Formats: sequence, C-alpha cells, structure tokens
Amino acid sequence: MTPISMLVAAGAASLFAAAAQAATYNDVADFSSASSTGIWSYGTGVTGTSFTPYTNYNPGCLGPGSGCWQTATPVNLVPAVIANLSGAPINFGTVVLPTDVLLIHPGPSTDSIVRFTVPVTGHYNVSGFYELLDTNPTGVNAIIASGGMIFASFLLTGPGAMHPNTPGQSQAFSATDLFLPAGTIIDYGVNNDGNYLNDSTGLGLTFTLVPEPGAWAMTLVGLAGLGATLRAARRKRAIAIA
Repeated sequence: MTPISMLVAAGAASLFAAAAQAATYNDVADFSSASSTGIWSYGTGVTGTSFTPYTNYNPGCLGPGSGCWQTATPVNLVPAVIANLSGAPINFGTVVLPTDVLLIHPGPSTDSIVRFTVPVTGHYNVSGFYELLDTNPTGVNAIIASGGMIFASFLLTGPGAMHPNTPGQSQAFSATDLFLPAGTIIDYGVNNDGNYLNDSTGLGLTFTLVPEPGAWAMTLVGLAGLGATLRAARRKRAIAIA
C-alpha cells in the first residue's frame, strides 16, 4: 500500500470509528453517577404520565461495586435505579445483579423509570430486554411509554433469578429503522403490580443511530477528495524535483 493509500485508509478508519462510537447509546455503558438527568435520566413516577428525577446518589447501597440513584427518603432502599460497576455479578440477599443491565426497582406507590431523551434526529435501531433479578419475585409490570402513551407492557412473574449469576424470566423487545426527532422522550418503567417487595428488574437497552446514505456518501466523497489532493501534491513535488 502506498503512503497516500495508507493515509486515506487511516482517515477512513478514524472517521468510521468516531461515527460508530458517537452513534450508540447504551443504558449500562452510559450510566452516570454524576447526574440523574441527561440523555439517560433516572427517576420515579407513573410511567407515561409523570417523572421526577432521583436526587440522591448512594454508592454501595447494594454492596461493593454498586451505584444507586434513589429518592431522598427511600423505603427499603427503593424506588431506585442501580448499576453494577464491579465488573462481576453482585449477589445481595435475594438479588442477582449481572453486569449487562441496570436494576430498576419500584417503590410502594410509584414506578421506577429509566428515561431516554433522543439526542440527534434520525433513524434508530432499538434493542433491549427486561428480566427478573430476584430469586423470589412477586411480579412486575415492565412498561415502555412515550408522549403520554403506553406502547408496550409486559407482566413478569417468574421463574425468578438463581444465584450466583442467572437472571429469571426475560422479555426482549426491538424496533428497526425507527425515526425519532431530537428531544423525543421514551420511558422504560417498572410497576410493582400490587406488591413492591422483591421487584428487582433488569433493563438492558441500546439505541443505535442508523447512518443516512447521504452522510456516508459525503464521507466517501471527502475521503476521495483527500486522496486526490495528496496525489496532486505528490505530482507537483515530482515535477519540481525533475
């Protein structure tokens, strides 16, 4: 490969890598201990109707390596959104918390909610799942809502999780090429279904921005232009030397 080709290839790799990195949003990888609001927000309320961000961050509320967003006055630690930051499954009482989900636990009278606010207008591929994380679950409603409307609701009752690292009943969901304007809010909540005890529920969720064909074309045109400029400069140097 010529130096020019190597430079163009390196430029392409850098551009594509940067685009891919900026276009993926994951609830676990993007978890924030600094703020409960942003692209990902954590709060409580009635899923699809109300949302109040959590105010208190409590490191270690579910054992070493956990990070928990809660209300100022939680009851038995909940409602809460909890991340496993330890790099290994956490076993805490009847709870099994893997590394690939956020734990959402409703309170006695309110849901616990993870909110995604679309950062860039475009088409998105969405994939995710809910799963039971308690060895003795009492049943939860897992809800997806946006714009005041509930789009999906899953009743999860069992089987429960098993120590040390096996989640219980799981419900996957997905959408392909979904057009979302910037600022669109989508809430992923868990309702206690009447009994808030033992309602630990995992949420794994990824939004991937689908590159527009025109954007890829412009990138390729830009790279082609870079290659042409470098070749022209090389010819000029060759003429000058001659």
